[in-house]
Amino acid sequence: MARVLIIDDDPLVCRSIGRCVADMGHEALAAGCLAEGLALAQTGVDTVYLDLSLPDGEGQNAVEALSSTPWKPEVIVITGMGGNYGAEDSLAQGAWEYISKPASPAIIRESLTSALEYRRGKTPAAAGNGEKIAITDYGIVGHSPPMERVRRLIGRAAESEAGVLILGETGAGKELAAHAIHDHSPRRNGPFIVVDCSNISASLAESILYGHVKGAFTGAHADRQGLVAAADGGTLFLDEVGELPIAMQKYFLRVLQEHTFRPVGSPHERTSDFRLVAATNRDLESMTHEGRFRADLLFRLRTVEVHLPSLRERGEDILELAAFFVNKTCKRYGVPTKKLSRQLGKKLMAYAWPGNVRELANVVEAAVIEAGRDPTIYPKHLPSQLRVSFLESPQPAAPRAANRPEPQATPEPALRVTEEIVDEDLSYEAYKARRDHAYFQRLMDACDSDVTKASRVSGLSVPSIYRYLALAGISTKKRSK
Repeated sequence: MARVLIIDDDPLVCRSIGRCVADMGHEALAAGCLAEGLALAQTGVDTVYLDLSLPDGEGQNAVEALSSTPWKPEVIVITGMGGNYGAEDSLAQGAWEYISKPASPAIIRESLTSALEYRRGKTPAAAGNGEKIAITDYGIVGHSPPMERVRRLIGRAAESEAGVLILGETGAGKELAAHAIHDHSPRRNGPFIVVDCSNISASLAESILYGHVKGAFTGAHADRQGLVAAADGGTLFLDEVGELPIAMQKYFLRVLQEHTFRPVGSPHERTSDFRLVAATNRDLESMTHEGRFRADLLFRLRTVEVHLPSLRERGEDILELAAFFVNKTCKRYGVPTKKLSRQLGKKLMAYAWPGNVRELANVVEAAVIEAGRDPTIYPKHLPSQLRVSFLESPQPAAPRAANRPEPQATPEPALRVTEEIVDEDLSYEAYKARRDHAYFQRLMDACDSDVTKASRVSGLSVPSIYRYLALAGISTKKRSK
């Protein structure tokens, strides 16, 4: 018997799906909001039916948080919003299926049957039963739900020979992901050849990619091997493939299909057994509609897609990455390792990181150098332009409902700890739980129960907010005024 969780604020929908689940011999649980649903998911469920429009937020933003709970349930999105609302975000986060309301009992039964069959075919650890999935690091730092999904995709891509398209903002780690795919593939002992398409001019692209023979053009004093030939037996990585000149795209499509090419000036074709991995920060779908990128080439590139999240979407991965870069930089300069101060951690979590992981690495290196012999890094060690940005872009004041009083300052922690331990003999865990509850209750009151605003104010990701609220038992429904 499976446990099935239904998260929907419509009691009629919960009862209807619940009856289907019960008729199939399974246990049905119901929740009317995300916070309640996340709390129930922590108790162990196999499948989740998730509505997208809920009182305390949009369901598509919680797919990863639900999928990352101990039993790793399959999430089936069911919505009446129409127009495939939220479908792209939900499916990209790993939703099992997307169903539009109203859904017949037959559709519900079919979706549940397929999801449970899939789970039965997984290994015991992957299927749930409270065990953690073993996921290889692939050299990637951070364990937020988005990055665990990236690891799984990299693992699947590495096992195949299919073309891979890596999508993500500048500095998000696309080349690192490409290296991870190559290093864990059967081609790991072959070459990894990087082609920076943004630095290839249309006039030289053919020679750079395919090489040339002596005398092919003025200055061609000898035969020269191109990058496609150099990738024989290994991986050809096209970085910023969206910048590949349009004139080259048609010919490269044939090279990709046939693995044959003709060096400039040569009458003979040559072959190269390469595996293609491409990356871009551009919207190739839009570029195809505008005629700036060939649709047939895009279809060939995107057999497997890996979406890398921006650093601001990775929550406390920021602190883990910062510590990693501190240790790496200290080793590089031969100085004792340093700690991150609590104040610095808050600053790093609140910053938007437009340059993503690459920017964080550079900022940490600068801070380590500035700290010199100091054993701890503080905000004063950050580059001046970053410290100025904190002053120029302060956190927006949290909106308050009319006639709602300002949140009262919390008494000094040390005094409260002493009193509570003396009076109630609290353990540290009990004290920490009480403090977390107080903080997140104040946060939700100040933000009028708007989880998105709470994320901006606190610096925590939206899934993290939901997780902490669930653990603290705090509802995100707006209080009546």
